[in-house]
Amino acid sequence: MSLSDEVPPLFLDRLADRADYAIVGPTDGRTRVLNTRRMPYSAVCHVERDFGDGRLSGCSGFLVAPTVVFTAGHCMFSRPRQLLLNRGGPTRVRVTPGRNGATTPFGSQWASRWYAHRRFVMGGDAMFDIGIVVLRRRFRLDPGTFPLVAKNDSALQSVRAHRLLHIAGYPGDKPAGTMWEHAERLDRVAPRALYYSVDTCPGHSGSPVWAQPGRSLGRVEAIATHVAGPAPHAGGAWGCRPGVPVAPAGAVNRGIRITPDILALSRAVLGARTHPSLVPLHRR
Repeated sequence: MSLSDEVPPLFLDRLADRADYAIVGPTDGRTRVLNTRRMPYSAVCHVERDFGDGRLSGCSGFLVAPTVVFTAGHCMFSRPRQLLLNRGGPTRVRVTPGRNGATTPFGSQWASRWYAHRRFVMGGDAMFDIGIVVLRRRFRLDPGTFPLVAKNDSALQSVRAHRLLHIAGYPGDKPAGTMWEHAERLDRVAPRALYYSVDTCPGHSGSPVWAQPGRSLGRVEAIATHVAGPAPHAGGAWGCRPGVPVAPAGAVNRGIRITPDILALSRAVLGARTHPSLVPLHRR
């Protein structure tokens, strides 16, 4: 039986997985976050999407305001589903900050609106792989938020020389709803992206990328949104499935850099304004 002979949702999910590249290697340095109630982990969200078949599939995201979540654009828009079903966005999105397996210290809620960047939706531009989710209300207990910071090249080179990049999110190769973190060096700075050797797997997409300012956890700033890695091994994402080797030395993952125009998107959503660069994907 070929992939195209399978039940359509499973076939489409496999296509999406192939596009959601990420790597682990040359060793898997990820560790499970056990205390998800403290910042910054409390503001890291498990983002679940229903693309119309009633099943929830996972991505990651992070609160940048009490009712606004940043994530990856491909978490909110599926090109294979758009091409085959003419429905690229999910019908429902559920957000759970600080999830720790079956424990949800801040609760969950269904989102009211969700968007992806127009250049990603219309043209598949990987450098604009950004999504935004808007919630109906604040969480009763405050999980905190990540300030978004558009660091210039000089500041990012300083991070590269003196700090490690951290990523925490919900990879699909680990037990459902568990948060995993890794920290490694920033490898390269590009105009719209950061490249790094932080270990991630599919499901980590949409996670915050931050540089720890000091020894204490305290207040940290998101400088990118993790989105992907290089083309995968023939068996899938490097190191993310039994039997698939870890990535060779020199392979890197990628995050979409927070730039002034990305900050403008968040300000528009916070102000309940429309923005020409955002495509609404929710059903009205």
